[in-house]
Amino acid sequence: MLFREVIGQESVKKELRETVSLNRVAHAYMFTGPEGSGKLPLALAYAQYLNCEHPTETDSCGECPSCKAFAKLQHPDLHFVFPFVKDKTRDKICCDDYLQEWRDLFAQNPYISLEMWQTYIGVENKQPIIYESEAAGDESAPRIKGIIKKLTISNFSAKYKVMVIWMAEKMNETCANKILKILEEPNPNTLFLLITEDTRYMLPTILSRTQIVRIPKIDDESLAQRIREDFMLDGDELQSIVKNANGNYIQAFKMATSDNAPSQYFDLFTRMMRCAWTKDVVALNAMVDEVDAMGREKQKSFLQYCMRQVRENFIRNQNIPSILYMDKQEHAFSEKFHPFINERNVSGFCREFNSAHFHIVRNGNAKIIFFDMFMKITALIRS
Repeated sequence: MLFREVIGQESVKKELRETVSLNRVAHAYMFTGPEGSGKLPLALAYAQYLNCEHPTETDSCGECPSCKAFAKLQHPDLHFVFPFVKDKTRDKICCDDYLQEWRDLFAQNPYISLEMWQTYIGVENKQPIIYESEAAGDESAPRIKGIIKKLTISNFSAKYKVMVIWMAEKMNETCANKILKILEEPNPNTLFLLITEDTRYMLPTILSRTQIVRIPKIDDESLAQRIREDFMLDGDELQSIVKNANGNYIQAFKMATSDNAPSQYFDLFTRMMRCAWTKDVVALNAMVDEVDAMGREKQKSFLQYCMRQVRENFIRNQNIPSILYMDKQEHAFSEKFHPFINERNVSGFCREFNSAHFHIVRNGNAKIIFFDMFMKITALIRS
């Protein structure tokens, strides 16, 4: 991955390059920021730059053997840990068993979300995690080498041996605790790159051992330029995508490729609100089963979508069109719906959606969580 292939984020790129020019490369970094901001591409561009044989002041050369191996995610000194689901029927019991799928998905689009990864490996209804065995290996399964063992082996050819932990907040507590020692005192020329969307779910002891690199949302100009180049879009359609994506390339990609997920969430949201207004408990109960079958990552995305719709309709109620972010179908529904999101209930809606999201993240029972949320919404919508 080259720095110039990463969308926007020029100030972060400059900061990373300066660590090299000033010889201040830390042993561990945590790249944190919202979905679709480019955390993984930035981390890999940094790793490639550090190991490039002929780097320029601004980027890797892209032509040396090291750069070519890093670009394909196949360098022997580049290691990955990411959330997955153990599947003994397919003999998939560790990250390394999923490496080919990981490389294939990255080759399609380096801007990866957890939901995209789940769909790609066919585990939409299961919760992927980073297991304890990924830290220290498993004596009963010798092929699971683990982070500690991989990093104690001498470098093959790279200046820095790189360990990328994607969605590091998905490490279970035992796994996180086991890597503390090597994270604090790694072998020479070893680099940890942890990538997370929410540091609140990271152990404080992990945070204290890493340099935090905060990645903001992608600026609109850079996002528009990439969407224009990738999809040959322009005019009102391009501007609508950029505005509604709100700095998230993954969301922009979905809209540009007509992904049906936003439409599915819109349909669920509108039906939920109509059933809540009419107090149709039977229909709401049927929706509980529908949402339960979606899988946790899509449930979380749906709740985030609901929170965004509450925000947009409240802003429309306040008559501030300059900061509205709605597509055509959302705008049409909002024509009649926006008066129902007002000063009396907006905080209640936000509280219920946030509470449901909080409990879904913590593996609560989805049917109970959503039924409780739906019932509370029937009261809020009439406020």
